[in-house]
Order: sequence, then C-alpha cells, then structure tokens
Amino acid sequence: MKHVIELSDDIGSEEAWLKARLPLEGLERRLAMVDPGLRILDIEPVGFPYLLFLYRWESRRWGTLRQELMSCLVDRCQGVSTTLEGVEFGDPLASATLPAPELETPPLERKARQHVMQVRRHRLKRRSAAELELARAQNIRKPLWRIHARHGQHGELDLLIDAINGGYYVM
Repeated sequence: MKHVIELSDDIGSEEAWLKARLPLEGLERRLAMVDPGLRILDIEPVGFPYLLFLYRWESRRWGTLRQELMSCLVDRCQGVSTTLEGVEFGDPLASATLPAPELETPPLERKARQHVMQVRRHRLKRRSAAELELARAQNIRKPLWRIHARHGQHGELDLLIDAINGGYYVM
C-alpha cells in the first residue's frame, strides 16, 4: 500500500524521507547488474538533502476552470532540479550519513519555479501561462547507498546507488 502524505506548510527543520525502493538486501544483485566483477567491501547509507516544492495554478480547458499541481525536487548541494509525480514517503535509512545542505532556500525556490514554468509551457505548448503559486515546501532526504567495492581489473571503487530508482554514479 502506498503511503502518500501532503507536504508541510513551512520549510522547517523536520525532514521527510523519500521511500527507498532498493533495500539493503537488493544491493548485491543491483551491483551485479552494473558489473558482475564488483565485490562489496563496505556499504554506507546516505540521506541526501533536497527541497520539495509543490506549485499550483489554474487553467481553463473546454470551458472549465481546473486547478493543476506540479512538484519539483531541488538538490540542496548542487541546485539540480527535476519535476516529479506521485511523491512517496518512507522511513529513514538506519545510521545514514546526512550531508549538510550547501545552498540557501530562496535561490532554490526560484530555480524550482523556473523549472516548473518551463515544463508547464512545454506541456501546454503555449507561451503565456497563468500565475504560479507556491502551495507548499518541505525539506526532504533522498536515500542513497554509498558502496565501496573492489573490481578485478579496476581495483577499489566508490559508487553511489540511488535507493529509489537504482541509478548509479561512479565517484
């Protein structure tokens, strides 16, 4: 059963966690899909800081006024943004390292607003659009797995595996 909650009204110190779909038990199998030659030496859970913004606006379709919503997730260390649907929250990863956010909230909110406006314009195929309203914002932690591994040909490597979609990054 999905557990979807509404975002809090304030950006406070309380942080929600996105639901990890790749559990600790599934890491060895995921790593084998990346490269069968990798052997896990150490695993470190990480909760990466993000801001989640929910925007709303009104649009008229076939004579009916509708309220539309779009969420935007912004990385609090590099400022990278992405829109998303169906935000699912879960439990924090046990003993996770929690990197401190490096970027302030106001520029990230502007970045999220610009991102949502661009996506909305692209989807609607129009230049003008109704006024965007920031409905809610929340501090979020995205679950990641930092893997220290050994490879027969390349030696020791560090990988970061996304616990939501299984994507990986060689560090």
